Amino acid sequence: MEYGYEGASLRRIAKEASVTTGAIYGYFPSKEALFDALTGEAADELLEMYQQSHVEFALLPPDQQAKALDDISDQSAPSIINFVYDRFDIFKLLFLKSSPGWCDSYLDQLAQIEEASCWEFMKVMKSLGYNVMEVDATLIHIISRSFFLQLLEFVAHDVPREKANSYMISLVKFQHAGWKKIMGL
Repeated sequence: MEYGYEGASLRRIAKEASVTTGAIYGYFPSKEALFDALTGEAADELLEMYQQSHVEFALLPPDQQAKALDDISDQSAPSIINFVYDRFDIFKLLFLKSSPGWCDSYLDQLAQIEEASCWEFMKVMKSLGYNVMEVDATLIHIISRSFFLQLLEFVAHDVPREKANSYMISLVKFQHAGWKKIMGL
């Protein structure tokens, strides 16, 4: 955490752990593998958890999806915050101290889940006769990614869990008002 991915050499890690560099290589073939051992499980679990919440939403009957939008988000947003805050140091390492480009790539993976769900939801709302505004892929990406940038900001600024939950609920309501306008709801 002190040096970040770039500054934490395996020599320095070995010295701090009172082992040889060779001993570390016996367990991890590279610094990247060591970083993945520290962070990969939590990162993958968050991706899976977020994907699952979207799968559950998509399984709702089309006529119930618009009504369920707020309920689903009111449940999933605190779950995401609590998941991250239960593993705060790991996500701080992931979001702020990872290798160049890693965090962007990870946030893009999360945003892709949101983007796919948005496109599907728009299609469903159109099929139900709602006057869905025409938007392009860039705008959908920006809106989707902004949600996760907010999460990153909570971690970057050491926002206490209770405030992060409160902020997230407010931000979700703010975003939903915009989505409802776009969806013609």
